[in-house]
Amino acid sequence: MGSAASDHSLRLAAVHDDADPAWKAFYPEELPEDWRLAYYGNYWKDLLIPAREWERFTLDLHWVRDLPDALRLYFEVPGDLAEPGDPCARLAAALGPRLGGLLVADPSVLPAGALPPGQLLARAPGLPAGNGIGASAAFANATSVVLVLAPEPGLGPPGWRVLLEAVHACLPAAREAIVFLRAGPGELETAETILRLTGLAWRGR
Repeated sequence: MGSAASDHSLRLAAVHDDADPAWKAFYPEELPEDWRLAYYGNYWKDLLIPAREWERFTLDLHWVRDLPDALRLYFEVPGDLAEPGDPCARLAAALGPRLGGLLVADPSVLPAGALPPGQLLARAPGLPAGNGIGASAAFANATSVVLVLAPEPGLGPPGWRVLLEAVHACLPAAREAIVFLRAGPGELETAETILRLTGLAWRGR
Protein backbone atom coordinates (compact mmCIF):
# COMPACT_ATOMS: atom_id res chain seq x y z
CA MET A 1 0.00 0.00 0.00
CA GLY A 2 1.47 3.34 -1.03
CA SER A 3 1.60 6.62 0.83
CA ALA A 4 -1.00 9.34 0.66
CA ALA A 5 1.52 11.59 -1.05
CA SER A 6 1.82 9.33 -4.10
CA ASP A 7 -1.53 7.53 -4.18
CA HIS A 8 -5.11 8.47 -4.86
CA SER A 9 -7.88 7.57 -2.48
CA LEU A 10 -10.98 5.43 -2.79
CA ARG A 11 -13.78 6.70 -0.54
CA LEU A 12 -17.20 5.33 0.32
CA ALA A 13 -20.31 7.35 1.07
CA ALA A 14 -24.11 7.15 0.94
CA VAL A 15 -26.88 8.02 -1.47
CA HIS A 16 -29.34 10.28 0.35
CA ASP A 17 -32.52 8.34 1.16
CA ASP A 18 -34.65 9.57 4.06
CA ALA A 19 -37.36 7.03 3.15
CA ASP A 20 -35.10 4.07 3.93
CA PRO A 21 -36.02 2.73 7.40
CA ALA A 22 -32.35 2.07 8.15
CA TRP A 23 -31.47 5.71 7.53
CA LYS A 24 -34.51 6.89 9.47
CA ALA A 25 -33.26 4.90 12.44
CA PHE A 26 -29.75 6.36 12.02
CA TYR A 27 -30.89 9.84 13.02
CA PRO A 28 -31.92 10.54 16.65
CA GLU A 29 -35.70 10.85 17.00
CA GLU A 30 -35.47 14.35 18.46
CA LEU A 31 -33.16 15.63 15.71
CA PRO A 32 -34.85 18.31 13.54
CA GLU A 33 -35.12 17.23 9.93
CA ASP A 34 -33.11 20.21 8.67
CA TRP A 35 -30.16 19.13 10.86
CA ARG A 36 -29.85 15.71 9.28
CA LEU A 37 -27.23 16.67 6.70
CA ALA A 38 -25.05 18.17 9.42
CA TYR A 39 -25.49 15.03 11.54
CA TYR A 40 -24.58 12.81 8.60
CA GLY A 41 -21.50 14.99 8.01
CA ASN A 42 -20.10 13.98 11.39
CA TYR A 43 -19.71 10.44 10.05
CA TRP A 44 -19.04 10.79 6.31
CA LYS A 45 -17.65 13.62 4.22
CA ASP A 46 -19.44 12.97 0.91
CA LEU A 47 -23.13 12.53 0.08
CA LEU A 48 -24.98 11.98 -3.20
CA ILE A 49 -28.37 13.62 -3.76
CA PRO A 50 -30.20 11.40 -6.28
CA ALA A 51 -32.05 12.79 -9.29
CA ARG A 52 -35.47 12.07 -7.75
CA GLU A 53 -34.69 14.63 -5.01
CA TRP A 54 -33.39 17.36 -7.34
CA GLU A 55 -36.35 19.71 -6.90
CA ARG A 56 -36.40 19.29 -3.14
CA PHE A 57 -32.82 20.52 -2.89
CA THR A 58 -32.71 23.11 -5.67
CA LEU A 59 -36.02 25.02 -5.51
CA ASP A 60 -35.25 26.36 -2.03
CA LEU A 61 -31.61 26.62 -0.97
CA HIS A 62 -32.16 27.70 2.64
CA TRP A 63 -30.77 24.35 3.85
CA VAL A 64 -27.29 25.31 2.63
CA ARG A 65 -26.65 27.55 5.64
CA ASP A 66 -26.72 24.54 8.01
CA LEU A 67 -24.17 22.46 6.08
CA PRO A 68 -20.86 21.69 7.77
CA ASP A 69 -17.89 23.04 5.82
CA ALA A 70 -16.30 19.60 5.46
CA LEU A 71 -19.31 17.93 3.79
CA ARG A 72 -19.17 17.66 0.00
CA LEU A 73 -22.44 17.18 -1.86
CA TYR A 74 -22.78 15.51 -5.24
CA PHE A 75 -25.97 15.73 -7.32
CA GLU A 76 -27.41 13.51 -10.02
CA VAL A 77 -28.81 15.99 -12.53
CA PRO A 78 -32.14 14.77 -13.96
CA GLY A 79 -31.94 14.07 -17.67
CA ASP A 80 -35.30 15.69 -18.40
CA LEU A 81 -34.51 19.24 -17.26
CA ALA A 82 -35.50 21.70 -19.99
CA GLU A 83 -32.72 24.21 -19.17
CA PRO A 84 -30.31 22.73 -16.63
CA GLY A 85 -27.76 25.55 -16.88
CA ASP A 86 -29.50 28.04 -14.56
CA PRO A 87 -30.35 25.69 -11.66
CA CYS A 88 -26.92 24.09 -11.83
CA ALA A 89 -25.24 27.49 -11.72
CA ARG A 90 -27.41 28.61 -8.78
CA LEU A 91 -26.60 25.43 -6.90
CA ALA A 92 -22.89 25.85 -7.53
CA ALA A 93 -22.99 29.50 -6.40
CA ALA A 94 -24.87 28.62 -3.19
CA LEU A 95 -22.65 25.69 -2.22
CA GLY A 96 -19.27 27.01 -3.31
CA PRO A 97 -16.51 24.58 -2.25
CA ARG A 98 -19.09 22.30 -0.63
CA LEU A 99 -20.26 21.21 -4.10
CA GLY A 100 -18.35 18.05 -4.86
CA GLY A 101 -19.73 17.60 -8.37
CA LEU A 102 -22.71 17.35 -10.70
CA LEU A 103 -23.31 13.99 -12.35
CA VAL A 104 -24.74 14.49 -15.82
CA ALA A 105 -25.46 12.12 -18.67
CA ASP A 106 -24.30 14.68 -21.26
CA PRO A 107 -22.32 17.77 -20.15
CA SER A 108 -22.94 19.43 -23.53
CA VAL A 109 -26.49 20.31 -22.40
CA LEU A 110 -24.98 22.90 -20.04
CA PRO A 111 -23.92 26.29 -21.45
CA ALA A 112 -20.18 26.68 -21.95
CA GLY A 113 -18.55 28.10 -18.85
CA ALA A 114 -21.62 27.57 -16.65
CA LEU A 115 -19.52 25.59 -14.17
CA PRO A 116 -15.83 24.84 -13.66
CA PRO A 117 -14.93 21.69 -15.62
CA GLY A 118 -13.85 19.89 -12.44
CA GLN A 119 -17.40 20.06 -11.05
CA LEU A 120 -18.95 18.20 -13.98
CA LEU A 121 -18.74 14.44 -14.29
CA ALA A 122 -20.09 12.80 -17.44
CA ARG A 123 -21.75 9.40 -17.70
CA ALA A 124 -19.28 6.58 -18.30
CA PRO A 125 -19.63 2.80 -18.60
CA GLY A 126 -20.63 1.19 -15.31
CA LEU A 127 -19.30 -1.98 -13.78
CA PRO A 128 -20.79 -5.36 -14.72
CA ALA A 129 -23.14 -7.04 -12.28
CA GLY A 130 -21.64 -9.78 -10.16
CA ASN A 131 -19.01 -9.95 -7.42
CA GLY A 132 -21.56 -8.52 -5.02
CA ILE A 133 -22.54 -5.69 -7.37
CA GLY A 134 -26.25 -5.61 -8.17
CA ALA A 135 -26.24 -2.54 -10.41
CA SER A 136 -23.99 0.46 -11.00
CA ALA A 137 -23.63 3.75 -12.82
CA ALA A 138 -20.37 5.60 -13.41
CA PHE A 139 -19.44 9.23 -13.99
CA ALA A 140 -16.00 10.68 -14.68
CA ASN A 141 -13.92 13.69 -15.64
CA ALA A 142 -10.16 14.22 -16.00
CA THR A 143 -9.46 14.02 -12.27
CA SER A 144 -12.27 12.05 -10.62
CA VAL A 145 -14.44 8.97 -10.93
CA VAL A 146 -17.78 8.52 -9.17
CA LEU A 147 -19.58 5.19 -8.95
CA VAL A 148 -23.20 4.86 -7.83
CA LEU A 149 -23.56 1.27 -6.75
CA ALA A 150 -26.35 -0.95 -5.48
CA PRO A 151 -24.84 -3.97 -3.72
CA GLU A 152 -26.45 -7.38 -3.80
CA PRO A 153 -28.59 -7.84 -0.69
CA GLY A 154 -27.28 -9.59 2.39
CA LEU A 155 -23.54 -9.18 1.88
CA GLY A 156 -21.36 -10.18 4.82
CA PRO A 157 -17.73 -9.10 5.31
CA PRO A 158 -16.36 -11.65 2.77
CA GLY A 159 -18.90 -10.47 0.20
CA TRP A 160 -17.97 -6.84 0.77
CA ARG A 161 -14.33 -7.72 0.28
CA VAL A 162 -15.10 -9.35 -3.08
CA LEU A 163 -17.15 -6.31 -4.12
CA LEU A 164 -14.50 -3.79 -3.09
CA GLU A 165 -11.72 -5.73 -4.76
CA ALA A 166 -13.77 -5.81 -7.97
CA VAL A 167 -14.33 -2.04 -7.77
CA HIS A 168 -10.69 -1.39 -6.96
CA ALA A 169 -9.52 -3.42 -9.95
CA CYS A 170 -11.70 -1.47 -12.39
CA LEU A 171 -10.90 2.08 -11.32
CA PRO A 172 -8.10 4.13 -12.90
CA ALA A 173 -5.38 4.72 -10.32
CA ALA A 174 -4.63 8.26 -11.53
CA ARG A 175 -8.02 9.64 -10.42
CA GLU A 176 -9.73 10.22 -7.12
CA ALA A 177 -12.64 7.81 -6.72
CA ILE A 178 -15.82 7.87 -4.66
CA VAL A 179 -18.29 5.01 -4.46
CA PHE A 180 -21.78 6.04 -3.36
CA LEU A 181 -23.62 3.03 -2.01
CA ARG A 182 -27.37 2.57 -2.22
CA ALA A 183 -27.30 0.91 1.18
CA GLY A 184 -28.05 1.57 4.83
CA PRO A 185 -25.62 3.02 7.39
CA GLY A 186 -24.77 -0.38 8.85
CA GLU A 187 -23.78 -1.74 5.45
CA LEU A 188 -21.79 1.41 4.71
CA GLU A 189 -19.88 1.07 8.00
CA THR A 190 -19.12 -2.59 7.27
CA ALA A 191 -17.86 -1.72 3.79
CA GLU A 192 -15.64 1.04 5.19
CA THR A 193 -14.15 -1.34 7.76
CA ILE A 194 -13.31 -3.86 5.03
CA LEU A 195 -11.89 -1.08 2.86
CA ARG A 196 -9.49 -0.04 5.62
CA LEU A 197 -8.53 -3.55 6.69
CA THR A 198 -7.67 -4.65 3.14
CA GLY A 199 -5.68 -1.52 2.30
CA LEU A 200 -7.89 -0.83 -0.73
CA ALA A 201 -8.55 2.76 0.34
CA TRP A 202 -5.30 3.83 -1.33
CA ARG A 203 -4.55 3.09 -4.95
CA GLY A 204 -1.07 3.53 -6.39
CA ARG A 205 -0.54 5.52 -9.55
